[in-house]
Amino acid sequence: MKKIIALFAIVSVFGFVACNNAAEEAEEAAEETQEAVEAAAEEVEEEVDGTMEEIGESMDETVEGAEAAKEGAEETAKKMEDAVDGGH
Repeated sequence: MKKIIALFAIVSVFGFVACNNAAEEAEEAAEETQEAVEAAAEEVEEEVDGTMEEIGESMDETVEGAEAAKEGAEETAKKMEDAVDGGH
């Protein structure tokens, strides 16, 4: 009977140690996963910031182009008007 109790105690200790190790490994894995997620989030944030800057620059260039086209059209209209007035 004493041998069975001793054997049960040894098995219990091994089980406890194994369970403890598994819990520590799970905690380490969770920390590593969290670090990976945070790093990925930072990369995405940087990428979004860069894309937003590019969009802003593109919009500025589009506005400048539209303003230049408007000025060109106004100049062309004025020249045409002057030509029509000069032709009469």
